[in-house]
Amino acid sequence: MNTPQYLRIPIDADQGFPQAIRIALGERIYVLSTYANVTDESLLLSAKPLELPKPGAFLAVEVAAEEPAGTRILFRRKIVPNLEYHAHELSLLFTELLVHPRNINGSGAFGSKLVGGVALRWAS
Repeated sequence: MNTPQYLRIPIDADQGFPQAIRIALGERIYVLSTYANVTDESLLLSAKPLELPKPGAFLAVEVAAEEPAGTRILFRRKIVPNLEYHAHELSLLFTELLVHPRNINGSGAFGSKLVGGVALRWAS
């Protein structure tokens, strides 16, 4: 089995969440969207970035492919670090999921960091 060559996803955590990035891989254009969901409101009082997932908070990713007939969603789910996900012809791997509460629906340099990669599993 071949290990995919991951390209770093150009997420700027200082821009806040939700966030969407358009990338071209193979012969397609994809839109990768991220959003943080916090159901435990006490976590929003944290002065430090939240290491996700944790009880009451998680990060979700959606991958959509732009097609002539419109956009088609390939993948949508909560993610955890260091687990490879497959979205049709793409592989995704996230290694750091730190989201400061002030970066949820807001921007600024508060120490949030989202590190992930994307790779083609086969030609699109």
